[in-house]
Amino acid sequence: MPQNTRGTSARGESMNLTDSARAIDALRSAVQSKNDERVAHAAMMNIWPLYSVHAAELVEAVEGLPSPVLERYPVLRILHRMTPVLARTSRPFKPLIYPDDARNMSPDELDIFTLVQMVAFRLSGDVAAAMIYARRLQDRIVEIRVESRERPDGPLWFYHQQIGSTLLAAGETAAALLEFTTARDLGRLSPQADAERMALGRTALAHAVRGSLDDAESTLDEIALLPQVTHAHAASTMMTERCARALLAVDQMAPEAGALLSRLETYDSIELTWPFALLARTRHLLALQHPDDAVEAVSLAHDAHPDQHGSFATDVINAVSIEALWSIGDTTSARRLADSSARSGVLSRMAIIRHALLESRLDTAAAGLRQMSAARSLGPGQRAEATLLSAWLECALTDGIAAETAAQVARIASRPGKRRLISTMPLQLIERVRERLSPEDAVAFSALTGGLDSADHPRRPALTASEIRVLHALPLHATTAEIAAALYVSPNTIKSQLRSLYRKLGCSTRDDAISIASRLRLLNTETSNRP
Repeated sequence: MPQNTRGTSARGESMNLTDSARAIDALRSAVQSKNDERVAHAAMMNIWPLYSVHAAELVEAVEGLPSPVLERYPVLRILHRMTPVLARTSRPFKPLIYPDDARNMSPDELDIFTLVQMVAFRLSGDVAAAMIYARRLQDRIVEIRVESRERPDGPLWFYHQQIGSTLLAAGETAAALLEFTTARDLGRLSPQADAERMALGRTALAHAVRGSLDDAESTLDEIALLPQVTHAHAASTMMTERCARALLAVDQMAPEAGALLSRLETYDSIELTWPFALLARTRHLLALQHPDDAVEAVSLAHDAHPDQHGSFATDVINAVSIEALWSIGDTTSARRLADSSARSGVLSRMAIIRHALLESRLDTAAAGLRQMSAARSLGPGQRAEATLLSAWLECALTDGIAAETAAQVARIASRPGKRRLISTMPLQLIERVRERLSPEDAVAFSALTGGLDSADHPRRPALTASEIRVLHALPLHATTAEIAAALYVSPNTIKSQLRSLYRKLGCSTRDDAISIASRLRLLNTETSNRP
């Protein structure tokens, strides 16, 4: 629940943000006094050097304080290991501040409190509100000069690290990368042993999500040269790096993907990285044609966390659900979710376009692709996916593709990190690309796409609107003439459309067409069941 603070320090006393020796002496002296209020005050007034150098003692001291004391020190409550657990279940932690208290705080205290508000709202699942405090802290850094921020041993690198993490949680990966770059540059100067590695780990994860696989791999290579992370930040740092590696392996469809995924956090994790782990796992499951397992994974993760309003987590859940529900045959739920997710993030919008193509709603797909083309923050992987979806649309509209389109698809296929994306394309498109390439390029393209058929989802062929009408008429009318009369066109037109329909379905008879269309869920249930 929202908590108000009535001040965090005695008036006239300045917060210590640099002297770790003085900080730990003050905390130990307070602990020895067995005075809870004194312990809380010493911890609060020395919060940054304690967190940076003596994290274990700080957390132990905080967890020894009774709840009534912690209620008056919300900055300390964020350090309690029970806070994130309770925040995602029964007790959202959303500290507020009275205007009078804010006026009595020093700039350092306001920085710290704004940081805590950002992290607290993020832990409680309200990423949209966390973004408000992230912007507020960004503004303070730019507009208000504070001496402690200008010191190498100050907290500025951590502010940028946490702002970037909030942007990452919101799916704003491009903006997050800028914050992580600043955090890394400052971290190199900081005496905090983990500063640079923490920033690099989140950088690698952001690149992996954006599909900048080369950048992600080079960043992970840099991390390998750094010292081992200390205990205080081991869990979050190692899980961030593991998520980045797993996403890379899944996109590359590498043999080690399964082993890497097994090392990720569970679905009910409280780490910031849980939606990224969910994305890696579900992408892998869908590539293996296990949509039921993907639906179960999403359900478990969703039930274990509060609704993540305005978050990357919601984007992942919606996008995976649309594709997985369609793949298991629950087209009604997939369509309902696609219709309700139009304002979601990039992943959901891509899934909506894909779903529209699968259902031959080509106008919807075209409108979605136009919107995506106007987006400036897409990563390389997302731009590649948009290009492939555009090629799919072109193939569906014309039953063929231009040579330039074929060349674009072939270039994407030549990148090892795009194998998963290529595997999601319909075989019809792959065949049309091969037909439009030169003999030499076609051989190379076949080698690149070889072995992907077994990992490809069984895709429905892309039918035109006229072909769909004819298909739905087949179970209802016995002859071509009856279909022509029902659709108000000539029998020759129906014959032409039937030839095209049979070719796309890979059959030559009416009964086979109905059977294949039913299996691929191209026919409405009520239509296919009619005599």
